[in-house]
Amino acid sequence: MNYKDLIEYLDIENGNELRYFEEIADLVESDEHIDYEALLRLFEEVDRDAVAELLDEYFNDVTDVIPEEYSELFSLLEQIRMELTGVIRSISDDDPESVRNFTDRFYRFRNWYVYDSVVYVQVREEEETGIFGREYEQSVRDAIATARAGRFDSEEYSFDFSMALDYDIDYYEMSFSDLISTVDQDEGLN
Repeated sequence: MNYKDLIEYLDIENGNELRYFEEIADLVESDEHIDYEALLRLFEEVDRDAVAELLDEYFNDVTDVIPEEYSELFSLLEQIRMELTGVIRSISDDDPESVRNFTDRFYRFRNWYVYDSVVYVQVREEEETGIFGREYEQSVRDAIATARAGRFDSEEYSFDFSMALDYDIDYYEMSFSDLISTVDQDEGLN
């Protein structure tokens, strides 16, 4: 998907209009391949604070459905959230490479989340005995959607996220004032 297609897909006229949860969710979760250059152009135009808040909301929504026994996935997604929101907040107009740095990280996350990750899912076949039968593979995105659906349907699932946990976080430097601001914002959500 090129920039024109991306803007059309998100139903906005330019990156500055990226302001709603549904738009960031569509951007992260789309099955369509999004060209790196299209993302770069989009992120050059966005309101960085608004996108940081949208990413916070998105990750909070996603991690809310992760069962307690999958704490390693929860922790990994929290680290990715902190990385992405911290990097976008630190973009400098004086440093054009800072937008590229964020785009690199977002692009890598999105590819891992939608395409590259492997989660093994088992469906409970026999309720009385608790035997799990059918097994299949999904991406992290799809496994989280399955977990969410499991709350509403009669199926019971077991997930093995161990193969999906291989994700390298690129650490970044954060000023103390940025750290305090992030903590304040997180407390405001609770």
